[in-house]
Amino acid sequence: MLDDAELALVWQASEALGYPFGTFVQLLVLTGQRREEGAAMRWSELDLTNWTLPRERTKNAEPHALPVVSGMKALLADLPRFEGSDFVFTTNGRTPVSGFSKAKINLDAAIAELNGGKPIPPWRLHDIRRTFATNMAKLGVSLPVVEKLLNHVSGSFGGVAGIYQRHVFADEKRDALERWSRRVLELAS
Repeated sequence: MLDDAELALVWQASEALGYPFGTFVQLLVLTGQRREEGAAMRWSELDLTNWTLPRERTKNAEPHALPVVSGMKALLADLPRFEGSDFVFTTNGRTPVSGFSKAKINLDAAIAELNGGKPIPPWRLHDIRRTFATNMAKLGVSLPVVEKLLNHVSGSFGGVAGIYQRHVFADEKRDALERWSRRVLELAS
C-alpha cells in the first residue's frame, strides 16, 4: 500500500508523464479499478454520470457501473481522441495501452526525480487498488460500498447476502468517489 506522501508522488509523476500512461495511472488512483479494466476503457462506456463496464470486460463477469465524479471528469476532459477508435487510453488507436513494465520504469524514474533522486519502496500498479480500498475506510466509507466500488462479489455480497441484497449503492459510491477525488487532489498539491 502507498502512504499519503508516496501516493502524492505517484500522482505528480503521472501528471509529468502525461497521456497515455500517466493519465491512465491517475485514473487508477481515482477509481481503484483493475489495471486491465482501466487500460481498455472505452469512450462508449462513458456517459455524463457513469463509466459502465460490461460483464465481458470485468474479472468477475459482472457488469460494473462506476460514477464519474468531478476529478474523473477533469481528467477525461482534455484527453485526445483517435479518429475511429473507441479506446480512451491508446498509443495507436487500434489497441488499448500496454507495455506496463516499461511504463512503470518511466513512472518510477519520474517519482525519483520528484523525490530528490530517491525512489519510493518497491511497489506495483495493483498497490493502487489496495491504497484506494484502505483510504476509503479512512474516509469512513462502509465496507459494502468499498466492495461495490471495487466490483467484488465476495465478502459482504457472498453467499445468502449476495442473493438477497440487491441495492447497487449508486449514491453512496458517488459520494465516496467524490470525497476520494478531493482527498487525492489535496494530497497532490
